Amino acid sequence: MVGACELNKRKVLLFVEAVWNEGRLELIDELVADDYVGRVPSAELAVLGPQGVRRLVSSRRRAHPDLYVKIDDQIAEDDRVVTRWQATARAPVARAAGARAPCYAGISIVRLLAGKQVDSHTEYTNLGAEASASPVQTAPRN
Repeated sequence: MVGACELNKRKVLLFVEAVWNEGRLELIDELVADDYVGRVPSAELAVLGPQGVRRLVSSRRRAHPDLYVKIDDQIAEDDRVVTRWQATARAPVARAAGARAPCYAGISIVRLLAGKQVDSHTEYTNLGAEASASPVQTAPRN
């Protein structure tokens, strides 16, 4: 039998793979609670509810249609899942020729209730040109 922590990890994995990587925005209502509050450094205000998540994901995917988030590690305890990740995308067409693709590394802490995200805190850093010159080495997922 799969425990609650493992189920929560699977829900966060589904969110990353289906919503962020595949752009399946229709799953947001299933995975995000109505009273969700997300804190992301690039957002001036908190991301509120499924509609706020939909706006955030849509704007990022419009800017980088080939956005890919790779989960490097996940740890779950009680109702929280901590995910260490890397996001990459090809440089947008509007950038000058030879521009390096953006690459970010981050950590997200997500709290779930009844299988839905109710709040999250994300911090990330832009690895920029260093990422192309010397990729970040990560331990394989178990």
